[in-house]
Amino acid sequence: MDKEVLEVALKRFARETKVASVIDVEAIAALPKGENYTSTILRVTAKVVLSNGRLAKKSFIMKQLLTIGGAGDWLEQNNVAKSENHIYSVIHKHMTYLMEEFEDTDEPLWCNIIHYDPGSLMILLEDLKIKGYSVVPRQNGMDMDHAILSLRGLGRYHGMAKVLEERGIISKDDYKPNSVLTDDEVIKCYLHGGLLNTSRVIQKYWGSDWEEIGKKLNISYEEFYEKYTNSGKCKDSEFSCLIHGDCWSNNMMFKYDFQKRPIAVKFLDYQFPNYNSPCVDVTNFMYLSIRPAVRRENYNFLLKTYHDSLVRSLDKFGYSGKKPTLEDITASMKHLEFFGLSIFASIYAGLSGESTTAFDSEKLLKTEGAEGFDEETLMEPGIIEKIGPDLIDLVEKYLKNL
Repeated sequence: MDKEVLEVALKRFARETKVASVIDVEAIAALPKGENYTSTILRVTAKVVLSNGRLAKKSFIMKQLLTIGGAGDWLEQNNVAKSENHIYSVIHKHMTYLMEEFEDTDEPLWCNIIHYDPGSLMILLEDLKIKGYSVVPRQNGMDMDHAILSLRGLGRYHGMAKVLEERGIISKDDYKPNSVLTDDEVIKCYLHGGLLNTSRVIQKYWGSDWEEIGKKLNISYEEFYEKYTNSGKCKDSEFSCLIHGDCWSNNMMFKYDFQKRPIAVKFLDYQFPNYNSPCVDVTNFMYLSIRPAVRRENYNFLLKTYHDSLVRSLDKFGYSGKKPTLEDITASMKHLEFFGLSIFASIYAGLSGESTTAFDSEKLLKTEGAEGFDEETLMEPGIIEKIGPDLIDLVEKYLKNL
């Protein structure tokens, strides 16, 4: 085909879908109350005229960072919106180039960014809903099909991140430590406060069979902080990379085939990226997203699923460094076990419960975690069967002699 003819054809094709003007804009809440605690999420629908004269609708997601109260102050101080924009506009762009370079035809693991306004801390993103993606309701928890697909996706993402690091595009010095693992205020108000809340509710409502477990969970902040932060410390020799930092079910969307089986996943909300062991993401995901019984029954298989995907991704994209073995990943997960069991004991009931007011961030921050948790989440039908075995595990392994 003649080069000039192809050029004209491509330019004409590009003009067909180019927006010439915007006629009208409507914005409505994209999420119900209780589904996002750091941002206001709006679905923006625009009526537009395309360059070919056709009327069309375009849909976007607008994220407006919370800026009021103590939680808003904390988010602004930590440059959360700027961090997320950097991941979307820089890191994901280079990951896209990497996929093109190696002819990777799998779906990208992220959505596209349209615009970022640093003044208003607003990010405009493509709307994945119109492409057939949806969120697994947090109350349901993920089954094996969703868990396997998610862990394969995490392996791909971490592999690409490590390759970009090897190429000098990602530097660990550009990222702050994980606030959930290192920030004293977050640990005290949300994690330790959540553990004490669980302890109180168990002793008050779960019956005499659980009284001893409830008492054992009531540990001092100093004891908790030492164990918790030690669990989250990454060794210098450990395989590390840029990680998502907040990987749980509400920050993931899935696409399905005609039999309603998940076939593609995309990760959302890159507000807390940090450089750490990728097993931090895996731990966060496994304890806060997968149905507890499914995780407990399939733990080793799920770890192998993640490791296989990570190594396959490192190989595919030409990583030349040392790759972690399954034993390495298993050891890292064991080191992070107290972290995983702690976040599960502290906040899982709130994240997976029916309540839309599970966490009152303002109260939690003002009272250092003494108030602000909805106790009802720990009294919902079936909650003992869901979380009881892991609470026993936490006490037997780490709190028995305290």
